[in-house]
Amino acid sequence: MPTVLGVDYSHWQNPPNTNYPPDVRQMQAAGMQFVIIKAWEADNPDPNFKENWANAEADNMPRLAYVWLHESDSDARRNACFNFLGDNIPIMLDWEQEGVSNVTVEHWMDAIEKRYGRDGAIYYGLYPPDTPTARIGQWLRVFPEYCTQSQLKLPPWDGDANPDWRNCWAIWQSTEKANIDGIDGLNDLDQLAPCITIEDFVAWLDNGEPLPAAPDTVKPAIRRLQFRLNGAGYEAGQPDGLWGQHTQSAINDYSGWDG
Repeated sequence: MPTVLGVDYSHWQNPPNTNYPPDVRQMQAAGMQFVIIKAWEADNPDPNFKENWANAEADNMPRLAYVWLHESDSDARRNACFNFLGDNIPIMLDWEQEGVSNVTVEHWMDAIEKRYGRDGAIYYGLYPPDTPTARIGQWLRVFPEYCTQSQLKLPPWDGDANPDWRNCWAIWQSTEKANIDGIDGLNDLDQLAPCITIEDFVAWLDNGEPLPAAPDTVKPAIRRLQFRLNGAGYEAGQPDGLWGQHTQSAINDYSGWDG
């Protein structure tokens, strides 16, 4: 399955901070398939949100709005944010400001679910400002770690029907220094977990439809291999679909490797 790439941006990627505003068509031509756009912080909307959102909508670019969280966020502030955004806006909570408690995150989650009748996503790294709770783990995770895929300390979602998103990611922000056609300067580059198609992601963006669980093809394949190894006289152990010491030893015996 091809990697689905996206980019996030805000007023910092618009004039006068840059030479030109984000060009969605150029981004699409460069392979970007979704965008995450800053919408709100504290008591104020992002100065360029309406423009950025409308331009992405005009070119049918799948999009997610993000809200930068502060510990001082209140119900009045949340309602002002929602009134500014209007209806049918999927929201990502950006949880990276120092001192923001998990209680504040949960208050935002409760308010969004009450207002929009759907869940959203939450952005936080390996060491968020507070301990992620089981409640926080119910929402899709956007995970920043600037490294290669082999160095990632958190795995992508594997298609489990009931994921705890504290332990995996739906979207990985892999760098903050990407050069992307259509955006002036360096930018954050994102990608979907390998088992999430752009069609499934768009359905989630549109109405909160749960991401479909992906069938596990690895364990059945390992289980079949274990059966065949056992049948051929190589002790792979219980055919449980897990690649453990017995399975590896049986493979070594089969291949004649004495390692």
